[in-house]
Amino acid sequence: MFPGFYFLIGMVYAINIVPFHESSQLPQPIDRNIYNNMFTYAHLIDISYCISRFGRIEEPFKCELQCEETFPNVSLVYQWYFDDAVCGYIAITYSNIFNYSAPQNTSEPKKTIIVSLRGTRSIFDTITDTKIEMTPYNGGNNFLPDCGPYCKVHRGFYAVYRNTLSKIDRYLSTELDFEDNYELIFLGHSMGGSVALLLALHYYDLGWDDLSLITMGQPLTGNVHFTRWVDLVMGSSNRAAHDSFSRKFLRIIHKDDVVTTIPKSTSIWETYQQFDNQIYLNCSSSVVEPTPDQVVDCFSADNENCIRGDFGSGHLWSPVDSLYENHNTYFRRLGMCGISI
Repeated sequence: MFPGFYFLIGMVYAINIVPFHESSQLPQPIDRNIYNNMFTYAHLIDISYCISRFGRIEEPFKCELQCEETFPNVSLVYQWYFDDAVCGYIAITYSNIFNYSAPQNTSEPKKTIIVSLRGTRSIFDTITDTKIEMTPYNGGNNFLPDCGPYCKVHRGFYAVYRNTLSKIDRYLSTELDFEDNYELIFLGHSMGGSVALLLALHYYDLGWDDLSLITMGQPLTGNVHFTRWVDLVMGSSNRAAHDSFSRKFLRIIHKDDVVTTIPKSTSIWETYQQFDNQIYLNCSSSVVEPTPDQVVDCFSADNENCIRGDFGSGHLWSPVDSLYENHNTYFRRLGMCGISI
């Protein structure tokens, strides 16, 4: 078990959610192609856990999780490690690892640029996670509409985002330069999901709109103004469609994953808000690979059939081990790279 996880769980609280849609709307299974890609997304996220104080991904793309065997045409560009924050890597491929349709207007292969960030695995990460004060978010106003003067985000996540951006921007800028046929994909688990969100918004605002963001077990990140703005600009109200950028953000939430409902707000003036964007894994954590009918789009933060209902009144708490597994079971057991069992 990752150190500090019990402390993180102690932050759970009752969420005050402002609905966008009817709470009674039944969740619907997602597109089968997107379902199939979830296993690839999860694997690429899991590889980021191979980066630690004592471990790295080896070039061209070798790791303990069969990186080279599963992704033979993926090349590592850069990887980074912070003692007190998110770790991750940048990789590229011209291989069609997500099974997209062949473009009709070009014979050039699409360049896929992958940015993957791992989540909480040490007490250092947890300390950052629990700095729950908010800070103003000055996003948008270039390619995107301005988020406005009232947008605020988690101070700790924002600091890690700024630090990460300073490390990776020159590598991403180099990979993106002069590319017309590309996809920029951000992936993240747990705290890495919140940082991936902020990074994706930054590059989207620079005009890189062939962009996808997939997070798993992502905590709440900002207030109602920020969250509604994100849902708007990322197309959360659109049905998720394979090989399309109409909905750029897929926030994957496992049943009973308490981390997706925190941090706790300390002031009525600064309340963390749940996203409408929810792809819900409606299964026990004992089910590592959910079936297609168990991976559903909730359409609304207020949907009682999804995470909102998991932590409502009358909820029976699971053992702490189950809480941990709920947070780390996303199409595979995440976070085990480099850990001896």
